[in-house]
Amino acid sequence: MKSGAADVIVIGGGIAGLTTTQRLAAAGVNVTLLEARDRLGGRIFTQHHQGYPVELGAEFVHGRSPEIFNLATAAGLKLAESGGDFRSKVGGRWEDSENLMTEVDELFDQIPVDGPDQSFRQYIDSTRYSPEVKDQATRFVEGFHAADPDRVGIHWLLKTTKAEESIHGDTSFRIRDGYSKLVETLAHEIAGQRILLDTTVNAIRWQPGAVTVETSRGNFRAPQVVVTLPLGVLHAGSVEFTPGLVEKDEAMRLLSMGPVIRVSLCFQNKFWEDDQHMRNLSFLFTDNVYFPTWWSSNPLSYPILTGWAAGRCGRTLTGKSEAQITNIAMSALAQILDRSESDLKPEASFVHDWQRDVFSRGAYSYGNVGGAEAGRRLAEPMADTLFFAGEATNFEGHNGTVNGAMNSGIRVADEILLVSGKS
Repeated sequence: MKSGAADVIVIGGGIAGLTTTQRLAAAGVNVTLLEARDRLGGRIFTQHHQGYPVELGAEFVHGRSPEIFNLATAAGLKLAESGGDFRSKVGGRWEDSENLMTEVDELFDQIPVDGPDQSFRQYIDSTRYSPEVKDQATRFVEGFHAADPDRVGIHWLLKTTKAEESIHGDTSFRIRDGYSKLVETLAHEIAGQRILLDTTVNAIRWQPGAVTVETSRGNFRAPQVVVTLPLGVLHAGSVEFTPGLVEKDEAMRLLSMGPVIRVSLCFQNKFWEDDQHMRNLSFLFTDNVYFPTWWSSNPLSYPILTGWAAGRCGRTLTGKSEAQITNIAMSALAQILDRSESDLKPEASFVHDWQRDVFSRGAYSYGNVGGAEAGRRLAEPMADTLFFAGEATNFEGHNGTVNGAMNSGIRVADEILLVSGKS
């Protein structure tokens, strides 16, 4: 553990905080990293069952992002491209979703680039598409972006779609041994810095060039602080800033935190492959009111089915116990597969309610109407003293992703190095 006064305090040991710390440490900066949880990783949260990883937070590497691929390659981590078929079951009937998804893609492609921003709901209500297409498009916005269709802006959706395309976002990957391996790699690289877990930040009192961070383990001081608190924590006011972050109020108003609850059911084998409709399954889209989206680990051999409740589904379930959520997920899966719950018999189940998690208060961010550039404003340093990182501060369209969080960590480290003359 590196001794002496810190040059920089980094608040938050998620992937953004770890990336910031690694880059600063490599430049010779003395960093203290404070993390409220008893683990590093933040919204990367990998558990294990029977020797294979079970993701409760981030699971997919979206596209070929250089931030993740470069680090994974250097560390010798193996990535597997997601494979398998997309299936759909609506109204109790299995459907060929290819034609439907083609129309959904067209609906998104026709979002107007020019003109005033509007909510996604306003946009689809004005289109000529069928109720089925509109419903599927709405489910996608709620499921993939964890966004409220009545709040999310089409300009933000356009921006994030363009960003995905820039890194071949139509492909996705998994880290074979779990996302936690990425966290472990960065943690190993910053082992010489001062890292404190179980350290909850209560207040940040600052003036230009001097910051005091009040925590559950005493006070820490440094000339500069990097804040990587999730947007949901900033919204909640869990950490008191003195002076307050008045300059950030408008940006935070234009950004929302999406709710997500996920359940991973671990079985002895991939029994669903015996059903012709489920064979070679990647994603399954349904009209279940609680867990409409499911996916397998395909092409990996891990016998896991994951139920995903985002948007209004996540809000409906939040606050229930893990046992209650598991039972609801089991009931949903049994109904979808036309089986009795007693036939399913998972060996283990894992649940995480991200909005009930007090150190996250939601899964990831999205832009409201008028909020396409809000991330840029949230990211702006204050008096070269307070710096901001985290997925919500990524203003290139990659917020809500691990690579977006890592990119923000690189950005903020470079900002500090420039100010300090070490770049």
